[in-house]
Amino acid sequence: MKRLRKDRIGPLLEELALQRRIYCPQLLPGGEVVYAEPGLGNLDLDNGKPLISAKAFLMPQVEAIAEFARQEISIITEAEPTLLFGIAPCEMRAIQFVERFMTRDGLSDPHFTSRRRAMIIIVVACKEPRDRFCFCIEANGKPFAESGYDLQMFDLGDFYVVESGSANGDALLSLGLFEEAGPEDARLLEEEKSRTAKIAQINPGMAGALRVLAKENVDEEFWENLAACCLNCGSCVYVCPTCTCYYVTDLTSVKGYTRLRGWDACLHEGFSRETSGHNPRPTPGTRLARRHEHKLKFDVMNFGGSGCVGCGRCSLVCPVGLGAIEIISKLNWSFGSIDEGKSDFDIFKKRGKEGWE
Repeated sequence: MKRLRKDRIGPLLEELALQRRIYCPQLLPGGEVVYAEPGLGNLDLDNGKPLISAKAFLMPQVEAIAEFARQEISIITEAEPTLLFGIAPCEMRAIQFVERFMTRDGLSDPHFTSRRRAMIIIVVACKEPRDRFCFCIEANGKPFAESGYDLQMFDLGDFYVVESGSANGDALLSLGLFEEAGPEDARLLEEEKSRTAKIAQINPGMAGALRVLAKENVDEEFWENLAACCLNCGSCVYVCPTCTCYYVTDLTSVKGYTRLRGWDACLHEGFSRETSGHNPRPTPGTRLARRHEHKLKFDVMNFGGSGCVGCGRCSLVCPVGLGAIEIISKLNWSFGSIDEGKSDFDIFKKRGKEGWE
């Protein structure tokens, strides 16, 4: 554990930029916060929650994944050393979730993993909710990261207390810009963690929604009525830090053909349509159900945690009010909370070949 004075953040970024490309929350003149290289705007470590999440640096919106030239096939896995500085704790949880998805069942996506290995992540813990849509605590998270990071910084006034979470983090703390921390800093850090774990956030009722979906008593009419309002714009999917749907297409190139991968959305009709023309998700309601059942049910079953980290981006951008906050609330209003005696994230338990209980 070390200390970092706030007036040394600029020199720290300059030193780190000598070896890696750095991206951090930048406040632009128009008021928008984006992840960008230092200098595009002003560094924003207090309120920074860019609409396009940090996932984009590991799984770009469009990327070339292979080239075909006559008899040769080349897999494209190059990744330059990067550093994400100042991401929120919910972003860290989202990156961990996507990493589990990309390396599941003994398989590993080479494009994602090559970038992840080349990346260092520095988290800045939240002192308060970053905006009115935050509900990370309800989503089984905390305003500080518990794992996955290389360094995590806690704002304690004129300085940050900095914790290391990896060997890369230990190496960074050896830089001369950091100062030794003392027992008083450790005490203040524990007080800050205790305080922020109880900060006021919105409460859409995620525990109740999990229980409702666990009982499978949500009928098709519920989803179709909600979907009647949906514009099928895909905004909620594209800003979500844990969504992994993608398409693959081949384009002609100088060498032959280049295979591209890009973000897609399960809400779009063509996403589930099979080659035969059959669509197992033929209506807007079935597709809306697919998205939220994945987030709030099947991700818990398959990965041990919800696919929603409580960042609230989808509710921020949805033009008709069908983000996660609203869907969770509507599940509670329509079906009520059940099985109160069970832990929120223990209601889905694996039962071997017989299925899920």
